Amino acid sequence: MTRPEVSVQLYSVRDPLAISRDSTLERLAKMGFKSVEPFGLPTEVEQLRNSIQKNGLIAPTAHAGLLNDPSAAIAAAQLIDCELLIEPWQPDSRFETKAEVSKLADELTAASKMAEASGVKIGYHNHAHELTNHIDGVPALYVLADLTPSNLLFEVDLYWCQAAGEDPLAVLARLSGRVAALHAKDAPRGGATSDQVPLGQGDVPLLAAFAAVPDARVIVEFDEYAGDIFEGIENSVEYLKSNGIW
Repeated sequence: MTRPEVSVQLYSVRDPLAISRDSTLERLAKMGFKSVEPFGLPTEVEQLRNSIQKNGLIAPTAHAGLLNDPSAAIAAAQLIDCELLIEPWQPDSRFETKAEVSKLADELTAASKMAEASGVKIGYHNHAHELTNHIDGVPALYVLADLTPSNLLFEVDLYWCQAAGEDPLAVLARLSGRVAALHAKDAPRGGATSDQVPLGQGDVPLLAAFAAVPDARVIVEFDEYAGDIFEGIENSVEYLKSNGIW
């Protein structure tokens, strides 16, 4: 199976994006990106759609405040031809008890059913707390997976798996068949978000993860970066190219 084209999460360039959406997307397109992952849907979705189309890009995945207003988020996804709409974060408190995880599972399942008619799939993106919180000795992320149908997909953030003290490869194995995308970011083991580096310069087992789920979309992201963010992205692109992922 051919891997989907590499994408970039626009949160990485949120500061330049706030100054000029068009010029930021143009710069990413000139790097060779053909797809981007927007965040914050449904805010300013029409302007976003126009900028995406103007720069010859697509947005097959997107982050949205999905559970705040599912119908509005799904409508925004349709407007930009998004195929996978992802809930990017829920607070730590939602993963502390089985009852809370069950409620979250019900909400995501309901959103998934709502999205079926539109052809949009629903996913969830992890941070560290979904893995550091345990329910009956099991990481809460796995409990969420077990309480949701198989068409509820996951975007596994490889850095946050490492930050939680979990082996990213073990997480991918546990969620086998439901991993649609990978957030590719890197940092030294034990590093904070401020320690993130271009791909290949940290300790996240990126290549092994890519090999483990060859049909998952690879999405470059930085939560923070101490240098020039465009240089960090360009260095990450070169890493992916040199390893046959691009």
